[in-house]
Amino acid sequence: MRALILAAGMGSRLMPLTADRPKVLVELAGATLLGRMLSCLATAGVREAVVVTGYREDAIERWLEHGELPLPVRTVHNDDYERINNAHSVYVARDALLGEAFLKLDGDLLLSPELVSRLLCAPFASAALIDTSERPDAEAMKASVRADGTIAAFGKWLPASEAAGESIGIERIAEADAPLLFDAIERLVHREGRLEAYYEDAYHRMIQDGFAMGAVDTGSVPWTEIDDAADLARARELLLRLDEAPSS
Repeated sequence: MRALILAAGMGSRLMPLTADRPKVLVELAGATLLGRMLSCLATAGVREAVVVTGYREDAIERWLEHGELPLPVRTVHNDDYERINNAHSVYVARDALLGEAFLKLDGDLLLSPELVSRLLCAPFASAALIDTSERPDAEAMKASVRADGTIAAFGKWLPASEAAGESIGIERIAEADAPLLFDAIERLVHREGRLEAYYEDAYHRMIQDGFAMGAVDTGSVPWTEIDDAADLARARELLLRLDEAPSS
């Protein structure tokens, strides 16, 4: 199993911490977000990571060159990270990922390896981690879920009253489904010109066409995304809880 880590964004809401580095190289308790994610993936049994770079790719390349990495890492550069939304970051990695199932992760997450293991063990070919612990806010990437455990809709546009919870930014894409995903992104972004499209918009288009993606509940296992200073403070608190996360 490979992992695809999206790390192309500028992280402008974390300025000045991101003035000379992308968000994934911001440090928490002496370790970068990227380093913590790679360690998490290695613990869960992932054998290789593909990192999509964009803003300050030079800083990531230097960090990879001089760091002690827990698993092999290669990079793919997104030249259009300022102009096109994150669906394109998934698309530019297509040649590195076709022919094998993979995990897709947002690079600004702090999480327990238990969440990765939970997703890998889920009884679905393709699946997404959904936090159902509280009603998501209007800006959250929401998902509605059918009675059979498959996702019926993805999107920020989804009313909170219809959502099962928030999609946390980690999905497992089956080998057979990967070409469908890249085709959906190509149609949305490159044929229809929807440069603002999120990768979840591609999932939603696929679901409308009959694609089945399972919903895997995060349960009580802690996680957080890191967009701004308040998230960073919350992540520092979360570090104290990660060792207490339930094991599978």
